[in-house]
Amino acid sequence: MCMMLHVASVLLVLSSIFLTVRCHLAHREVIVHLDLKGAPPRPAYFKQLLTLFDELGADGVLIEWEDMFPYEGALGKIKNGNAYSQSDALDILQHAESLGLSVIPLVQTIGHLEWILKTKEFSNLRENASYPMVACIGDPLALDLILDSVNQVLTLHSKIKVPYIHIGADELFQMGQCESDKKILPVKYSNSTKRLVFDFVNTIASHINQQYPKTKVLMWFDELKNTDHTLIKEYELDRLVTPVVWKYTADLDKDLPKTMWEELALSFPSVWGGSAFKGADGPNRFWNRIKPYVQNNKQWYLQALKHAELFSNFHGFILTGWQRYDHFASLCELLPVSMASLAINIKLVRNFALTDVDAEIILRALKCAADTTINQLIAGEAKCHFPGYKVRDSIWDFMVVKHHYDNASWIHNRESAYLQPSQMHLNASNPFYVDAIGNSYRKYLDRLDKIVDRLRTSMNDIFFKDVFVEFMTDYVNPFYDDLKSRAGTRDGCDACAAADGGGARRNVDELSWLLGQQEGGKRYLGVTSRAEHEFDIHFAP
Repeated sequence: MCMMLHVASVLLVLSSIFLTVRCHLAHREVIVHLDLKGAPPRPAYFKQLLTLFDELGADGVLIEWEDMFPYEGALGKIKNGNAYSQSDALDILQHAESLGLSVIPLVQTIGHLEWILKTKEFSNLRENASYPMVACIGDPLALDLILDSVNQVLTLHSKIKVPYIHIGADELFQMGQCESDKKILPVKYSNSTKRLVFDFVNTIASHINQQYPKTKVLMWFDELKNTDHTLIKEYELDRLVTPVVWKYTADLDKDLPKTMWEELALSFPSVWGGSAFKGADGPNRFWNRIKPYVQNNKQWYLQALKHAELFSNFHGFILTGWQRYDHFASLCELLPVSMASLAINIKLVRNFALTDVDAEIILRALKCAADTTINQLIAGEAKCHFPGYKVRDSIWDFMVVKHHYDNASWIHNRESAYLQPSQMHLNASNPFYVDAIGNSYRKYLDRLDKIVDRLRTSMNDIFFKDVFVEFMTDYVNPFYDDLKSRAGTRDGCDACAAADGGGARRNVDELSWLLGQQEGGKRYLGVTSRAEHEFDIHFAP
């Protein structure tokens, strides 16, 4: 009896601890990342998104302005042609503030500076002259330009509260290669590119700390992990920056081992986690599959549960939503097709599982039909009317048509049987199947025409017009043009198996175009000369 009471007591204590920790996790900040280097929203849609994020339970947004910021001066000359105006950008920030959302600007300061380094004006500031990714941070001109970028962004953001600024500093694939770096590396840094980077980060973070003492500096953990904590302390990064540990996989115990967390905790009292709700499932995926992101965010909940005690403060999570892998990469999942993923993962990263209350909040915020279930939402079958839903519905319709065609074995089997190059050349095939294939092509093309019209209208309502053009060029047109080409091939076979019987029999003379003078043709048929081939190669009538 005593043993049973003891076990019950232990279980009660453990349950209490778990609930306390879970409650603590539930109050961690959740920040939604907006990547504006691809498909930036029009100002009105931007504000609608912020309202929706608030309704879904987000605490703030991380805005990666890139070339969409209303820069002035030298940077203003190379900004995006659709860049927001000062008044539009300020209106967006003030709207976020009115909702109670914190706003964190992300300004790349070392890597991912393609939008600047790709230009003729600033190509001389590249770390490697061949690649426009990383800045030559040993060049004082590069430092001045980057500080100008930081200053302009913080000047605008300081019109509202700026609790943090994120300075990037990830994926530094080339370091110590420009002439300026080569000169100072042996003199100042003992040929250590890590010291070069840390000193530069110290300069940027110290500048921010002096000019904006209430603004804390975040940076990706790439350069901070697996690094001797004495080196981090030497450059005062333990005092100046807070790492954001990011990983978008489904096995974080493997990819973020305990030793990494322990080493990081030796230097930093605070930390953030970085998960994903879109943009991490392939560089050219145009539909959000949700499942990989659900797995990732649930893993992040567990990571916080396991490692939070190592830090004074595990602040929370940044749910990244990459729109391109870098400035030059293709568009991946757009925001409208990712709203369900965002809604669900905001809850999962806090609670691990969805409660009935969570589901009710999600479905109400997304303006879904009353009888909608979360499973329908995940499967893409829900009818919801959140801002941008018409884009989501049009892309879904396109995906359904493409999937249907790709898996239409009836069509593809008959294409293989009756629309081969030899049949097209000889104009000889079975008209029954040729007509059936042609009718199928026309039906698909008619459906695509209607979808494209809806897509054009809905996209141009919420995005700048170049987004529709790029999406069409990369995702819709290859399929559409292939169908048009196949339909053209079928139309070229109108006289197939004509009534005069011209297509009834094919012999070696009629196939001379295959043999001809083409060495490939001779090898394929095993023929060295027409004289050696005295018997007919024929097809049954």
